[in-house]
Amino acid sequence: MNTQELGLAVVVTCLAGSTLHAEVVGEFEIGIGESTSTTIVQFGNLNQYIFTVNYDGSPTGRDVFDLMVDELPEYVTPDIESYDFGDFLYGLSIGDDHDEGFGTPPEYFDYWHYWTKDSMADEWEPSLVGFSDRFLFDGSVDGWVFDSGDAPIPAPSTFLALLGVVSIRRRRS
Repeated sequence: MNTQELGLAVVVTCLAGSTLHAEVVGEFEIGIGESTSTTIVQFGNLNQYIFTVNYDGSPTGRDVFDLMVDELPEYVTPDIESYDFGDFLYGLSIGDDHDEGFGTPPEYFDYWHYWTKDSMADEWEPSLVGFSDRFLFDGSVDGWVFDSGDAPIPAPSTFLALLGVVSIRRRRS
């Protein structure tokens, strides 16, 4: 086994033994248009919802929530507080999952953390702007995580799909 294969085996073993696994509870395609972005929502219980958002123009991350409510009014309910400096996602219900918070002591993590990346292949970054000021572009990805300072955890099936891609690329090399 070469060094690269050994490193991959260690990563697989560590992730397989980890108790933190997100579970994709729902996947939805919303909107219409030529451009596509993804919004991933991860609740404190690690349930994830993935929204493929189709659009024309330059919607904001905030506009995605309006689209979710328009297309899934009985299923998605955000609680968004508006301030002079922008909007704040205070609470969110999707299906049977619900989390809300404003960052109370002592941990201060009980709020919706906003993450972004330019494409699925990029690393997550904490957003430097609020979601009402984040303009989506074709291929962009937004992530919302409650009660954790960490970026969205890939679900096991997502991780295994990525391993399959790595494996195929290695064989072709």
